[in-house]
Order: sequence, then C-alpha cells, then structure tokens
Amino acid sequence: MDSTPDWLEPLARLEDFNGDAEAYITHLFSIFTRDFVNTVPTFKGKPILYDKTNDNGKPRAFIHITTEENLQTGQRELCLRRCERIAWIKSVIENADDPTILVWEKDQKTSKRTARRTFLFLEDEDFLVILQEIKWGHYLITAIYVDNPNQKRKHKRAYDAYKKANP
Repeated sequence: MDSTPDWLEPLARLEDFNGDAEAYITHLFSIFTRDFVNTVPTFKGKPILYDKTNDNGKPRAFIHITTEENLQTGQRELCLRRCERIAWIKSVIENADDPTILVWEKDQKTSKRTARRTFLFLEDEDFLVILQEIKWGHYLITAIYVDNPNQKRKHKRAYDAYKKANP
C-alpha cells in the first residue's frame, strides 16, 4: 500500500471492541446510519440510494456490505475486511475525483436486465465501491475489500480498457 488518503477514516476493527461482536455490529450500523440514513451522499450531483428492505432488523444494503456469501453453504457471513472499511464507502464516493481512485463504467447483466454500473476502486487500499445508475440517482450495489490478486488485476484491466476507449 502506498500513502493512505487523509480523507479516509481509520479502520473500524473488531479488536477495538474486545471481540464483542454485538457491540461491533452496533458501531458499524451507527456508521452506516450516519453516512446513508441521516445524510444522503451524492455522486455526480445525484443522490446515492440503497436497498432499505428489512433483513433481520437492518437494511439489506447494510447486511450486504458487511457480509459475503460462503460458497459452500450459500449463507452470508460477516466479513471483517468489509466491516473494517464501512466508513470508507461514503468517502470514496464523495472523493471520486481524487486521482487515487480509479473510476470506470461498464454495462453488466443483472438478474433482470443490463445495467450501467460505476466502479470506484481505491487501488492502493484494495477497496472497491460499485454503484448502479438509476433514473433518480445511483444505487449502492456493494463495497468490497479486493484481497484476491486475480480480482485486482481484473479490475485494473477493466479500468485500463475503459480509459483506452474513453480517453
């Protein structure tokens, strides 16, 4: 990792809560509430929306950005790397013009249709935020820690191809 941008908050670590998962989740949810419920971040002048569907008392978007699917069980499990960086999501979105963030767009098939998605990749920190363009703004799809070198290369190639096609 190179220099961390000064606009990023420190990681929210489980160790800071003495391993108390319940207190940790409460803290993470307070960050989500601060960044997406009590305020509405914007990207390109349009609001960021998210999935508010109730999932065990929390919005589905919160569950998605703090968990990942276990490929063996098909169940979502807490992902500490995602959790630690929850406060980075809004910062990355609002600082998308920072040269440390690689930004590109791509049409992707979804379960219902093809959608225009914007990728915001803070490459030096291995952190990716994905937004989907919608009529009234942008929809938060996910935010992930990219710890797989092959996935990181894939994202870098997608960015390079986009920049080549859109100089």
